[in-house]
Amino acid sequence: MLGRVSVLLCTRHRPDKAKRCIESVLANTYADFELIVVDQSTDDRTQSAVERLDDSRLVYIRTSTVGLSRSRNIAIRASRTETILFTDDDCICDPDWIAAMVRAYDADPALMGVFGKVLAYGKGRDGMFCPCLIDRPEQRIVDSPVTPQHVLGAGNNMSFRKEVFRRVGLFIETLGAGTWMRSGEDTEFVYRALRQRLRFAYAPEPLVYHDNWLSESDYPSLARAYILGGSAVLTAFTLKLDKTASNDLARSTYLTLSNRLGAGGVLPALGPLALGCIMGVRYMLASPPRLHESVKVWPQRRGPDIRRTPMSHLAGDD
Repeated sequence: MLGRVSVLLCTRHRPDKAKRCIESVLANTYADFELIVVDQSTDDRTQSAVERLDDSRLVYIRTSTVGLSRSRNIAIRASRTETILFTDDDCICDPDWIAAMVRAYDADPALMGVFGKVLAYGKGRDGMFCPCLIDRPEQRIVDSPVTPQHVLGAGNNMSFRKEVFRRVGLFIETLGAGTWMRSGEDTEFVYRALRQRLRFAYAPEPLVYHDNWLSESDYPSLARAYILGGSAVLTAFTLKLDKTASNDLARSTYLTLSNRLGAGGVLPALGPLALGCIMGVRYMLASPPRLHESVKVWPQRRGPDIRRTPMSHLAGDD
């Protein structure tokens, strides 16, 4: 078996959902892991919830930084294992989630990343739906650029060997939730890795449930965020002469101009599309933060490891 793994969870101002996600991870049947929670909240509610959980596998880091990519990079640098699993604070992990990820790596030692299935949690009210779901029944393995969200999955159920971050760098910290670009960080990272022919897989067995029900009136804002970040990333790789990215950019542009992306109309979507294409020039030239490593000793402790001060030395440099 693969052995000890790290589960990384980033959160901000959602103490109840974060606590529910943490408890679902701690309840997994596979027990040999550390759970690193990076909290960017400006209040103490999430920290108070974590302090009440008596589990030595839990590492809590309080940081004054902002942004999902920055938070993920802090967690990656703090991790003490060679296999890293990600989920989001609005997800609930199946009890077999970690074990299913481990089985996927054990079945194919050449895999450098595994994405899993994402289903909606519960049932929303009439007129509501839950985005970012992945429900394909068949496994798929790729080692060249593909559209990540269509072929592999998304950041709420993904994992990588740490070697991937050593080879290609960390997440670009001006992309993603909490930045004004609002999305695109996982798409950019996966494209970057696949361009180096690293081997990734989608496996239907690792399962998480997503609790992010939106009304029809709420979704256009999210859709415009996806258009902004996505067009920036696709433009960047198109400028690097990546054929897959150029095809995806053309398709995304067509869908935007055809009003098929749920962005509230063609005109509201044109601004994010145009701005994203312009920003793509910047991201063509961007250098991702690097993984700076030091020897980390696995501590012997009884309860959670609470790090109360901002971990500035773990923050990124983008």
